[in-house]
Amino acid sequence: MENIQLLERLLYSCFQNSKIGHLAKGIVHNLNGPIQILSMHIEMLKMDIAKDLKATESILALSLPDTAANQLKELADNLQKRVERFSQMEEALSRMENMVNVITNRSQEGGNMQRPLILNQVLEEEVDFWNADLFFKHQVEKQLALPTMPSLIVINEAYLRDLIDGLLDACIKQMRETEKRDLKITLGKKDKATWSLEFEHTGNAFPSDWDQDVSRYSPESNENTQKTSDYLFLILALNLAKVRAEQIGGTLEIEPQKASCLIPNEKQRIDRL
Repeated sequence: MENIQLLERLLYSCFQNSKIGHLAKGIVHNLNGPIQILSMHIEMLKMDIAKDLKATESILALSLPDTAANQLKELADNLQKRVERFSQMEEALSRMENMVNVITNRSQEGGNMQRPLILNQVLEEEVDFWNADLFFKHQVEKQLALPTMPSLIVINEAYLRDLIDGLLDACIKQMRETEKRDLKITLGKKDKATWSLEFEHTGNAFPSDWDQDVSRYSPESNENTQKTSDYLFLILALNLAKVRAEQIGGTLEIEPQKASCLIPNEKQRIDRL
């Protein structure tokens, strides 16, 4: 009976999250249009200001009374400041557009399609995406140790992002109740055919029985941990990461405070064909 009640709570939570996610996907889709319009108008305004600056500089090149020259210089300075403000707005809109694109891409069914990806970029996008979790954004000290050279691979993007999401979610859950909250993500080349991806955190240890049958868990099945829905979601996140790692032809190893993935470099294999 207790297992059934626990599963009911899990199903209700999944349904609620699914409904919110479905509506959020529509909201994000509707945001894309206004973002594009704002970006276009900012670019046009910058072009107009550049023309005005050029005209102002041409006039300043003439012999003008000091008062008029000073006023034009002040006008030119103000126009330049506006260009800088518009550039800041462009950067903010670009970040919003990247987040919209990530959500849009994640909500599309990609099947088993593989495509070229830059691992560095995917990791940076996922970490930025998870900053929507205010705990992760403000209370977790994040360190990304990424290679300086682009890490191009051919892989199923949906599976890769699910793998990263599962491990990020699991790490965040384990840090919520600890004082030290550091997360280090390391990407490196293990060999010509494999990338190594590691998530190391300072939170509570991952459970040693994370890869056992999820259906056997009950509130009393572990003396040290209360088997609540949050705990089961932790188990599910780790198992999702394991499944996705296997589906991309890689492996996943879980240590107490570290998750290590080996990701096959499909680009290297294709280049040899």
